[in-house]
Amino acid sequence: MALNSLFYSEVRSHQLFNGLSDESFQCISQNSGLISLKKNEILFECAYEANYFFLVRTGQITYYQHSLDGNEKIIDIFEPNQTFAEACMFSESKCYPVNARATCNTELFYFDLNKFKSQLYLSNDSYFSMMTVMSNRLKSLTQEIVELSIHDAQYRLVSYLLQKSCDQNYQFCQPVVKLSSTKSLLASRLSITPETFSRILSRLKNRDLISIKDDVITLKEPRKLSELIGYCNVRIQEKTEVKQALRFTA
Repeated sequence: MALNSLFYSEVRSHQLFNGLSDESFQCISQNSGLISLKKNEILFECAYEANYFFLVRTGQITYYQHSLDGNEKIIDIFEPNQTFAEACMFSESKCYPVNARATCNTELFYFDLNKFKSQLYLSNDSYFSMMTVMSNRLKSLTQEIVELSIHDAQYRLVSYLLQKSCDQNYQFCQPVVKLSSTKSLLASRLSITPETFSRILSRLKNRDLISIKDDVITLKEPRKLSELIGYCNVRIQEKTEVKQALRFTA
């Protein structure tokens, strides 16, 4: 089913598609569409044949896998305007490597992997856009491996809050992080038990480094938080239009 004209410009503006010619995008859109998933509905399972990749319109998708003892590990979380499963077009197995399900009512645009791949060869801009997405994801996964291998639970949680505060726009001197996932889901994503996750938040709150109200965490002392985990070169812009209120290097 071709994309509804109401969604055409919405998809066209995404990084993966804005470098395509109108003819190429039209070709891809003929094999694309919009699907809806209910909370906890499975999109695909590991080893399913990979025919499509996806763009989250609303809601949230989690990648997850099960260990041999039956425990579930959240591998990644995808939110609105994020794509996933596009790397499957370069995979020799042609299968999805993990499981994917909706954590809430979710809308997804889907795109034919083979159709998109064929159009990449016709557009250098689109090819490099795809490489940028892949490179950023690889960088994120590499950083995660480092944090899991070297750093403790507190480091991973504080690092997540600092980086999340950079991603979410705000107009205040105190960065605000709105949790889009449940605390148990986020704990699994960070490889922390829910109990440890709650204890760390309580500890940070008791030290007056953060405040918590419902699903909103305010970083009252972002500089001290960064020092807590050894980040340096922190820059905080107060009461200005902010793209990144914190800039740090490990």
